[in-house]
Amino acid sequence: MSDITRQAVREYIVTTADAEPTYLRAREIASELDSSPKAVAQYLRQLQDELGEVSIEQWGRSKSTTWRIKKARA
Repeated sequence: MSDITRQAVREYIVTTADAEPTYLRAREIASELDSSPKAVAQYLRQLQDELGEVSIEQWGRSKSTTWRIKKARA
């Protein structure tokens, strides 16, 4: 498992976001980026208010948090 950077999570979110909402879990993103879900979730929380081009919302919390990701309107 490699160390993940905030920039790697940001790039993943920006490239994954679409006009329609996408629902992801930190463990899915972590699997793609070869990192830990805990580190990914921490960066997602930080990026929630920082990304203007992408909306990130904490959506559900059953076994793990689901994140709703969507491109912001232009």
